[in-house]
Amino acid sequence: MKIKFSGENFVTDKKFIESISENDIKGLAEADSKGFLMAPGEDAESYRKRLLVMDESYSEVEKELCSSDSYNIFGEFTIDTSKRISPEILGEAAELTQRYYGFNIDWVPGFFLSKSLGVLWGGCAISFPDQNQLSIFIIRANFAKKKRWLFYRRDELLAHELCHVARVPVRDRTFEELFAYRLSPSPLRRYMGNCFRHDYDAILFILPVFLLLGMQILRLFFGLDQKIPIWPFWILAGIYPLFLMLRNHFNRYIFFSAKTNLEKAGMPEPLPILFRSNGDELKKISSLKDSNELRKWLDEKAGDELRWKVIKFRFFPKNETRSVS
Repeated sequence: MKIKFSGENFVTDKKFIESISENDIKGLAEADSKGFLMAPGEDAESYRKRLLVMDESYSEVEKELCSSDSYNIFGEFTIDTSKRISPEILGEAAELTQRYYGFNIDWVPGFFLSKSLGVLWGGCAISFPDQNQLSIFIIRANFAKKKRWLFYRRDELLAHELCHVARVPVRDRTFEELFAYRLSPSPLRRYMGNCFRHDYDAILFILPVFLLLGMQILRLFFGLDQKIPIWPFWILAGIYPLFLMLRNHFNRYIFFSAKTNLEKAGMPEPLPILFRSNGDELKKISSLKDSNELRKWLDEKAGDELRWKVIKFRFFPKNETRSVS
């Protein structure tokens, strides 16, 4: 798919999108390499329609960006259009996403947000797959001039958000953060990143802690230490963190088992395959310890579903070398 920046504008080859067909496996593979992943069960017609809606949505965004000094993102943020992330900076993420997951996105509008959403906030991606297929991401303004800020790296943060954008069609929350945090140079972030995969996870994590703090204050300053035992609040404060750790450990076990099984089955690039798999498929791959059974299952998937046909073309071992440019 021919995608480029014209000045600061997003441009797609609409004729290419309209020509997409199930028989054009090289064209589908090229689109996949640009981060236009297929959704589970999606056929060529549905895929083409989705990309056309996406193309129209981004064209409308570009018109607004070119005609105004500010742009309101879905009613949530107002951004300065001059703070748009340049193609050169966006390209810093390409090496990471290409090396780990076999895609390179240079078409999503990104912006530096001058108003921080928190002391440790780095950025976020915003997507509406059920409405206009539009995704936009924002990162804090500190990265406009710096490649590092606190313990964050700009290329890591950009790649992290682009992983979220690419996996929107997969509709998988279970392993979403695990894939994004795999690109981090920090072992702690790689391990802990998938703990908080829902908005309510952080809330349920912190509320019992504040409740424990409140009880400690009441006991200390209001003489309630003999009337209110503190141990139940310690238990309450530890329950959800323990749940998050156990859930994360279980998901990591599935992920690494699936990766190991693919490697044993002779798959030279297991990570891009897993990146394009949904949660049920990841669990299935992790359960197939026998390499022959796994290869049989993978071949059946490639025969039954166009998404897996593209995955097979790009990432399964083959006798002849095929490349996507």
